[in-house]
Amino acid sequence: MRLAHRSPALRLLSGLALCAQILLPGLADGRSPPRDDKEERHPYKMAAPSPAAYSFSADLEMGATPGGAQDISYFRDRVAAGEVPHANTFTPEGLFSEHDLPLTTRSKCTQTLCATGEAMASALLVQPEVRYLAQLGFSSGLDPKTFKRSPVHLVAVIDKSGSMSGQPLELVKESLLKVLSQLNPDDELSIVLYGDRSHVYMQPTAVRDRPAIARQIQGIASAGSTNMEEGLAVGFSLASAHKFAGTTRVMLFTDERPNVGRTDAQSFMGMARDASRSGVGMTTVGVGVQFGAELATAISSVRGGNLFFFPDAQKMQKVFEDEFDTMVTELAHDMQLELRPAKGLKIAGVYGIPGKALKWIDGGAISLSIETIFLSRKKGAIYIALSSDTGPGLPETQVALGAAVANVKLDYRERAGQQIRSQVALTTVTPAAASLGLVRGRLLVDQSTSLTRAATLHHEKNDQEGAYQAVHTLASIYRQTQDPTLADERTLVFNLERTLAKLSGHAGEPSSPVAGIDRISGLPLRTN
Repeated sequence: MRLAHRSPALRLLSGLALCAQILLPGLADGRSPPRDDKEERHPYKMAAPSPAAYSFSADLEMGATPGGAQDISYFRDRVAAGEVPHANTFTPEGLFSEHDLPLTTRSKCTQTLCATGEAMASALLVQPEVRYLAQLGFSSGLDPKTFKRSPVHLVAVIDKSGSMSGQPLELVKESLLKVLSQLNPDDELSIVLYGDRSHVYMQPTAVRDRPAIARQIQGIASAGSTNMEEGLAVGFSLASAHKFAGTTRVMLFTDERPNVGRTDAQSFMGMARDASRSGVGMTTVGVGVQFGAELATAISSVRGGNLFFFPDAQKMQKVFEDEFDTMVTELAHDMQLELRPAKGLKIAGVYGIPGKALKWIDGGAISLSIETIFLSRKKGAIYIALSSDTGPGLPETQVALGAAVANVKLDYRERAGQQIRSQVALTTVTPAAASLGLVRGRLLVDQSTSLTRAATLHHEKNDQEGAYQAVHTLASIYRQTQDPTLADERTLVFNLERTLAKLSGHAGEPSSPVAGIDRISGLPLRTN
């Protein structure tokens, strides 16, 4: 890395306070000397990835992803409606889980769960002091061509209260019918309904007579108030009492925000935690407007928990068609990670970790926990940002190509019960040689931090200009990006840019400023 002056845009961005939800505590100080080579700092001139960009394992292996939020559909839905959602409705892991983030590997994964690492020199839009971005990637040795999940007993716990009347309940019934179509003859389905009282609507039933089960589903009607805890209690009790040879999973359908504040045995969290100890996981399916990062974080703190939000039937059908088998397949539990930076570097941020179980340990390292790793059709990832840890006026730490910017120790228990310990070195490559997961992930990390920055400035600081500039800078980068898998991200960012332009007085300004140069970032723009 060479040293030179920052652009005015980067000086402006570096003055912005870092978002507390995204960054680790105590990482907002200690700016490092600036660097030269804008291409190295912002190498976003990305074309559509060629097939060669995918690793050997991307075609032959399945992926794995941490539990918690598995999408950011609620955030997208609100942005599309012209709103600026609050930062607490968004999680980085929800964004990452929507994308395939493969790392190139030299050999095929032969284990239930494999972890690999890679790093490259890079800054971030909201964190220009960052010098390296690293990826810890996950995959599975299960063969996607032959994989068949274990038989499942699915206990559907359905909110039929008055607030679900109409479209929400119809969407739930459509969702359950779609689930029915994905179940196998050796699976079982039971249904628990709750309103002002809870009861078993359909006892565990083998999925053989689908028309009869479909008629039962279509007969569900809305009535009563909401008593979610009682509904879950009935559902978990049924899951525990019914003996089934395969996997048992509770799937909660609701438009309400479950009680995540209490952890006693009768609360949402308490029951989910107790059930997880006996091997019963829980998927929460949101069909309303009360879902966000707080709920996703709470669910991810319980073994076996994941969360999906369906704003419409089209999204629901696609997710269940593509992901039902993997959303009910847990690969590993209780993963403990120790992340230790190389000498002269410090951790500036960690992105994609569900939950809040993170603490500092000796030597500038951190330890963190992931309760559950799920099987996935996509390669999952966690990203780590590192900055220089040298004193003022001293040369920055430079890590040689092929050397590690950090080392990770992993300790987890496979679903079958075997305890696994491994180590992964996050070694550097040039940006040109970086794997697709790291290149794509850098833009997604910038999106995550910039959207959270903008939402925080809008809601908490009433700084509409700052919020607009944060998203406008991100939008200028997306105008250069041709990766077809990021089309939804482009739409999301451009929609939010348009809304914030109106609020900040920039409505009507050209999206590509004079001479094709973004006036905030100083980067060349595509004009199409």
